[in-house]
Amino acid sequence: MPRQSSNRLEVQVVTQAVSSSSPAASAGPAPVAKAPGNRPAALPAWQRLRWQAGSLVSPSATARALERLWFTPPRAAPTSAARRFLDSARSDWALVTGQGPSRRVRVYRWGDAGPVVLLAHGWGGHAGQWHAVADSLVAAGMRVVAFDALSHGASDAGTRGAAQTSVLEMSRSLLAAAWHAGPVHAVVAHSLGGAATALALREGLPARAAVLVGAPADMHAACAALAWQLGIAPAVLARMQRHSERWLGMPWSAFNVPEIGRSRPVPPTLVIHDRGDKEVRWEDGAAIAGAWPGAELVTTEGLGHRRILQDAAVIGRIADFVRPREAGTEMAPAAALAVN
Repeated sequence: MPRQSSNRLEVQVVTQAVSSSSPAASAGPAPVAKAPGNRPAALPAWQRLRWQAGSLVSPSATARALERLWFTPPRAAPTSAARRFLDSARSDWALVTGQGPSRRVRVYRWGDAGPVVLLAHGWGGHAGQWHAVADSLVAAGMRVVAFDALSHGASDAGTRGAAQTSVLEMSRSLLAAAWHAGPVHAVVAHSLGGAATALALREGLPARAAVLVGAPADMHAACAALAWQLGIAPAVLARMQRHSERWLGMPWSAFNVPEIGRSRPVPPTLVIHDRGDKEVRWEDGAAIAGAWPGAELVTTEGLGHRRILQDAAVIGRIADFVRPREAGTEMAPAAALAVN
């Protein structure tokens, strides 16, 4: 169940007046071995010296090491609440095709009637993290579908093995789950799942609404920030990115979430971000909301990057946003939606 909270939600209707250039470019380094788009964190001097030395002595090997680090998600063991939640689901498989043999994505479903809301977890996450949100959406009369992306949870390994994956592969997992369970009315995504959702929308996912919670804005800038933190030379970073572009099949510039909203039609979108998020900067959410036409930005205080998915006020705001509107009705103005 969602946790009760008196945290203030500040709701803003964001227009193009908010800068949508990548905030991560000036945000400093990202922590090591966590999700792309992170805030900077302290790095022991000896680790930085090792990366600096490798960058000078063996740039090719250092580029390969950086590539492994960047594309290796952390592992999150499900909590007892998450396990109970997944055990209560009807589960089956969707298939991701292309780039070799078909691979299975585990899909979970709750609810028997109503529009389908697809839930997309973040980097290193799993479908069980959505238990509080899903319970409220089902209670509000919606069907809920969640999935484990490739190389996450119970799904098959991705094309680079069980230890590695990418936001592109997460997006393909999302599309597979959507086509399998659709038609999808709305997508609710957390963290890197937000970037995966943006890529899926660019590929034609026909969602009528989207909610991005704690989403990073620009993978290229976030990776550059990580390299800066490690002391890796720009030439080594460029080598790593050129190599990964070959197997990704697209340039790193394609992973800019604000740019997707500027260049492609996107559905009405709610962006929710905590001011004190220690993993993805609040400015990333503001940049996305500023670039996506008509998007709303909801700013929370004191919920961080993960507890935000357990907060009753946030969950209520999500349910209200994705609930289908009757013909001729409009969403309430921002001032009326502020929650104290």
